[in-house]
Amino acid sequence: MSVLASVAQPEATWLERSHDFGPLMEQDGKVTCHMRLTNTGTKPLIIVKAQAGCGCTAVTYPESPIQPGDTVAVGITYNPSGRPGQFTKQVLIFTNTIPRRTILETSGNVIPTAATLDKQYPLSAGSLRISQPTLPLGEIIRGKNKTEFMSAYNASTDTILVSVTGGNDHLRPALVPDTVPPARVSALTVHYLSGKAPLWGLNTDTLTITCRPLRQPSTATAGTADVQVMAQVIESFEDLTEGQRHDAPVASIDCGERLDFETIQATTTVTRSFTITNKGKDELMIRRLWVPDGEGITVTANRTEIKRGKSANVTVTVDTSRQQGDLLNVPLTVMTNDPVTPRLTIRLVGIIE
Repeated sequence: MSVLASVAQPEATWLERSHDFGPLMEQDGKVTCHMRLTNTGTKPLIIVKAQAGCGCTAVTYPESPIQPGDTVAVGITYNPSGRPGQFTKQVLIFTNTIPRRTILETSGNVIPTAATLDKQYPLSAGSLRISQPTLPLGEIIRGKNKTEFMSAYNASTDTILVSVTGGNDHLRPALVPDTVPPARVSALTVHYLSGKAPLWGLNTDTLTITCRPLRQPSTATAGTADVQVMAQVIESFEDLTEGQRHDAPVASIDCGERLDFETIQATTTVTRSFTITNKGKDELMIRRLWVPDGEGITVTANRTEIKRGKSANVTVTVDTSRQQGDLLNVPLTVMTNDPVTPRLTIRLVGIIE
């Protein structure tokens, strides 16, 4: 009797473990499939719990014991609302059998409504819709690398070819796959090598994405779109020793937080200057002097390496014809290797008559 009791157990035999919904119209709402489970064992089988991978998927199952020889159905419902493109979702079913866990999988391809397409893929390159016009990478410590992704959707009923240009030494883009069937997604991968970035602080690069039909004639249209990639390349001082911090350079600016041009005439070019002095021990490096583009302002320094106790003279030239309104109020960012204040902001101010 003990031998018979030890081998008597439930056994789960799944008649289906996957289901492809195929093309789904988002506007049609939720869809449901059923996967059947037979207890081919000799004791009652119990579905202990079901676990969906995300909130877009719901599972229903019988909570009462499944007797030997009986077959039941597990229902899996997918909500396509706001989720255009191809999907694959997994559901975990836990039972009192060995093995305890079973993976069920659903897949499909959601055809979006026009409203969802405009919201989630606002940028167009012909029939290719792109998820965002900019890709901000945030702060990256110089020498570190970072990878980010964005998606592009084929909104046509024909297959298209896609490509991306604009890569360089510090920016490596790729579109995969480059052949995109109707209502499918391609991923734009951007790999950023900050050690090769040309500037400290903000770097902006332009990637051009191109779409063209695979065959002619076609319902798909060709086109291009630009995506701006932005990264703040910064310096890390976390690994400095106590001695290095004691001997570190110290940037001191003689104009404080404001460089006042006072009253200046419109449609003229005016110049002011200030000094940056190194009050530390090690050499002070001016990494970058930066003002926003389009303001008609240029900034130059007579040196970028400043020894202990020495100064650099910084010249600021303003073309007032490029200024909007009668007030000058533009930030100038000074980036150095001073570990305490690596970035200082000076407001360039004045009245334009």
